[in-house]
Amino acid sequence: MAAGGRKPSGFVSLLLLLAGVLLFWMTVPNLGNAARAATANGPRGTFTAARLVCVGHAGHSSCEWSGTFRSADGTVEIEGVKLFGSGRGSFTQGQTASAVDVGNAGRVYDPTGSRTWIVTVALMVLSYVLLAVVARRHLMPRDHGRRTPVVAVPVSHATTSRAR
Repeated sequence: MAAGGRKPSGFVSLLLLLAGVLLFWMTVPNLGNAARAATANGPRGTFTAARLVCVGHAGHSSCEWSGTFRSADGTVEIEGVKLFGSGRGSFTQGQTASAVDVGNAGRVYDPTGSRTWIVTVALMVLSYVLLAVVARRHLMPRDHGRRTPVVAVPVSHATTSRAR
């Protein structure tokens, strides 16, 4: 709510609303994948490393191994997937590791799970906070500068000291 009963800035509210809606739109569809990745819920199988894929930006490079996932029962085979969390020194070409397909397109996970849900939930909470701020700014009644009256309390003369 604006201080002193002033009308909230429409531009600031619009920016907060857009940021909240954008974050909400980005996070809600990923909640299922984040939960499945956290609990490693999906077909288990084997990831076979084929090549190291690196991306460089702002003086930093990030690498993941790309390869093939094959489910343990042989019903699922996906080529060109990346193993989440695999780094430059994780594998050599042709090396295999256990993995889980949680339904996240282009990515498989370690069977112990993933902590990617933390970022997803944090962004979801932030979107809720931004939307709540906008709602509070525009939907809650303003006090129009009215303040709670101050009640005067009489001071007892017995408690004051007199200079003699």
